[in-house]
Amino acid sequence: MNWDDIIIDASASDTGMRRQNNQDSHTTVRAPNREAWRNRGHLFMVADGMGAHAVGELASKMACDLIPHSYMKAKNGTAVEAIAKAFRDVSAQIHGRAAANRDFQGMGTTCSSLLLLPEGALVAHVGDSRVYRVRDRRIDQLSFDHSLVWELVRRNHLTPEQANHSIPKNVITRSLGPEVDIEVDVEGPLAVKIGDVFLLCSDGLSGPVTDPELGAFAGHFHPRDACRYLISLANLRGGYDNITVLVVRIGPWVDPESGETSHQDLAANHAEHQHNRNGRPKVSWKNRILDRLTAPKPPQALAPDEEHRYRSCESGIDEALLDDLAQLVDNARETAIAQAWSVDWTELSVHRKKMTEARAARNLWVTLRELGELISLLGQAGRFHRRSGGS
Repeated sequence: MNWDDIIIDASASDTGMRRQNNQDSHTTVRAPNREAWRNRGHLFMVADGMGAHAVGELASKMACDLIPHSYMKAKNGTAVEAIAKAFRDVSAQIHGRAAANRDFQGMGTTCSSLLLLPEGALVAHVGDSRVYRVRDRRIDQLSFDHSLVWELVRRNHLTPEQANHSIPKNVITRSLGPEVDIEVDVEGPLAVKIGDVFLLCSDGLSGPVTDPELGAFAGHFHPRDACRYLISLANLRGGYDNITVLVVRIGPWVDPESGETSHQDLAANHAEHQHNRNGRPKVSWKNRILDRLTAPKPPQALAPDEEHRYRSCESGIDEALLDDLAQLVDNARETAIAQAWSVDWTELSVHRKKMTEARAARNLWVTLRELGELISLLGQAGRFHRRSGGS
């Protein structure tokens, strides 16, 4: 990767349909200049807290506040060493906070992070919050779930099918806080290509939403819209947990229908970058040469066959995906009518008509976009209805 590469990111978090408090946290920390980026890169993080009352909320907040600070301030060691140490140090701090106060017993949090560095992407994680990559119509899970289900499958005690039916999915085997010392998984460096999309999420999203659905929305839409659609999709599927998603796109976003291009360069806010009229960073040839001459030689990124892709599947837009989402929308619409949800029925009708026309014309992207808008409208209305005392 290069300092001047365009990166577009967006994030969203929601309490869901059942919980009163949001115990998830997330953060994005961008390197302030070239030198900082060469040393520590850009950091994206999601954490899912656990514990009674506000304890889990505090644990996830500590992770998202303290890990980036510790990592960015580290003077010595590689990025791999620095991020692993930051995880361990903060785990010890959470453990100490719990030991000092009986009300904080059981305090802990998952934590999954993505680092974008000159040598590629690093994924550091503890727990079952996930990091995915969408590339070439496939979605790959780059993090291993530290859960009882996944551990039993890995040890060949159960098949994935048996595990999913006989073991609670929410039993995790590793998290920050419960133990003083913690093992941190670090994957990479992974080669990064223009067009790659990374998605970080808590299990409130990866539970009710399938991998093909995650990949289809994250891979085919602006990160801002992808986050909006996915949060509402999880809520329409029950919203049984807090829901957090962070989407990072490498390269510009080009709207397939209008052709308009969106840029959000991480370096764009810094004085050393100038911009042309369309918003793209305009970096001088002197700076480009300087980058290549002064940057430390990066370690070799892993080849694709060396990557740990713990799960992988197709993430393109197909008829089966659209059928499932259309059925979900129809069911939610019927529920909204029966329970008198507060829905903008005029706007819903407009999107429904556009979806039907696009489906007839076999325009799969527009069909999925309109389904996303319908899901967003109904998901927000359903959440408001439930929060207002509805069943």
